[in-house]
Amino acid sequence: PASAAFVAFGATGGGKTYAMTGGVQRFADRGLIPRSVSLLFEAIASSADRADTEVAVAFYEVYRDELVDLLSGQSRRGGT
Repeated sequence: PASAAFVAFGATGGGKTYAMTGGVQRFADRGLIPRSVSLLFEAIASSADRADTEVAVAFYEVYRDELVDLLSGQSRRGGT
């Protein structure tokens, strides 16, 4: 099995979100996450044993010194 992690660290307004997700106006402005996902699925599609491939993702952020699961569906503004 293989795994990867991307970490963006810096001050508010430093471009972390843009670096990770990219711009929405042009395909060429995609960020690290959409580019990586595209390459991952291209590699899976060209693999002979792709039927045995499993992909899992998680997105987290540290917000006010708490780890927040961005895919949980819970709103951080609602106290969680």
